[in-house]
Amino acid sequence: MPIDPNREFWKPGMGWAKAIEDIEYVKGLADEMGGADRVQRQHDGGRYTVRERMEKFCDPGSFLEMGHLIGAAEYDSEGDLVEFSPGGYVMGLGEISGRPVSVGGDDFTLSGGSPHDVHKLPHHFAQPLALQYGIPYVQLREGVGHSSKQDEQDGHMGLPQGDLWHESVELLRNVPVASAILGSVAGWPAAAALLSHFSVMIKDKSQIFPSGPPVVERAIGEILSKEELGGWRMHVVESGQVDNVAENEDDAFQQIRDFLSYLPNTVREVAPRVDTGDDPERRPQELLDFVPTNRRQGYDARALIRHVVDNGDFFEMRELYASGLITGFARLDGWSVGVIGSDPMSKAGAMDGNAADKYTHFLDLCDTFNLPLLILLDMPGFMLGSHAERIATMRRGARALIASAECQVPKVEFMVRKSYGVAADAPNSIGLPDSINLRFGWPSGEWGGIPIEGGVAAAYRREIAEADDPDAHREAIEERLLRLRSPFRAAHRGDVVDLIDPRETRALACRFVNLAQPKLQELAQRPKRAVRP
Repeated sequence: MPIDPNREFWKPGMGWAKAIEDIEYVKGLADEMGGADRVQRQHDGGRYTVRERMEKFCDPGSFLEMGHLIGAAEYDSEGDLVEFSPGGYVMGLGEISGRPVSVGGDDFTLSGGSPHDVHKLPHHFAQPLALQYGIPYVQLREGVGHSSKQDEQDGHMGLPQGDLWHESVELLRNVPVASAILGSVAGWPAAAALLSHFSVMIKDKSQIFPSGPPVVERAIGEILSKEELGGWRMHVVESGQVDNVAENEDDAFQQIRDFLSYLPNTVREVAPRVDTGDDPERRPQELLDFVPTNRRQGYDARALIRHVVDNGDFFEMRELYASGLITGFARLDGWSVGVIGSDPMSKAGAMDGNAADKYTHFLDLCDTFNLPLLILLDMPGFMLGSHAERIATMRRGARALIASAECQVPKVEFMVRKSYGVAADAPNSIGLPDSINLRFGWPSGEWGGIPIEGGVAAAYRREIAEADDPDAHREAIEERLLRLRSPFRAAHRGDVVDLIDPRETRALACRFVNLAQPKLQELAQRPKRAVRP
């Protein structure tokens, strides 16, 4: 930053007022970031600067910057500052809806957010503050990590030490961590962004990758744009590497606020109750005929969830990835809950390898932060076919079974329609045998070891083949077995606590979540491990 050549800086013996004046002067230099031209370039690209992000994300006037004066400074022999370059990371304490958070972000106007001149990093203040005070940590990322200019400046290329990540893992084990990917993010900032419990990127404005297109082209000859390589379609829809996509930065900030609102400050607490004003005894009339009598016909599973939870407010994670499985957060009688559902309109709600990973991650997240689970199940089993085999659906599904066995938070489950096979064993076994588990059946419910159609084709294959009319014979067997799928027969055996009127679902779920609170308080004191991305 240009320094006034005629300015005399504070020296020993001068009054403290002069020292205060100089502090404000140098902070003003830092506030100029990369200069007017680079700030304008940031705005022209439709992006806020890092300090604008802090002000827009935090409650008005609540952001308290730490390390404001950190930077590359040069003084002359008279003790006057002659050159100053601010650090490329801005961090401090703020509040969201009055709740303290630690927040930090890259300054892309300074060397693309690379710390090659100044090693001002999150672990100076932002991460320790979150750990010490037991508050959420939020990353606003737009940086490119290590720069070859640093190697040339240092005169050598250093061996990666792995010392950046210990504190990040400690954060994941202790407090909520959320990240917004707000531009091009590469290298260690990209890895840091993904070491989060929740991540969001901007549609057509942000990308994330280990290295950008120039490095990819030089290394393997593949020529791609930044968006093709690491944009939202790649990582929110296809890879599932990033949880959600936002329309713009303000939307991303709101999604992070919403996400954090459902979680406690630390893993040793239970999320506080919120007065939502929604009657826990409300009977949603829409649920009576919500599931079609035609068992091959789908329905809007997200609308079903909204009918049950407080005020219809549902914050979904990974909506665009493995969409046959629905995961997200809501409230019941004011208490935070994790919600798992099935979408019969996407792969009939079957679990493939991607859905199994999505399920496992979400279950670990809820178990770590002591959130009880509401499950609305309509799962016909594992996805079938060569693609399902190619993506290791059963192996990844086995990890989902492990996650269910290890998850200890209470659950209430409603058998909305189908529940078949090993895939359905995962949600059915959550919390067993350590916690409160209630399972209710709807009249539309049906369950078993294998769906009737496939089961008949396999078990009666020879008999069907030898019949005079194989199709008619198969249909007759299916019809015979369909009579056995009656939820009344299953209820007689005690498969469910009870068969219920679907309109009772909300009241029962609210009663459950109130009963679960003492157990959740107990579970909050368990040792926790980091939730794996």
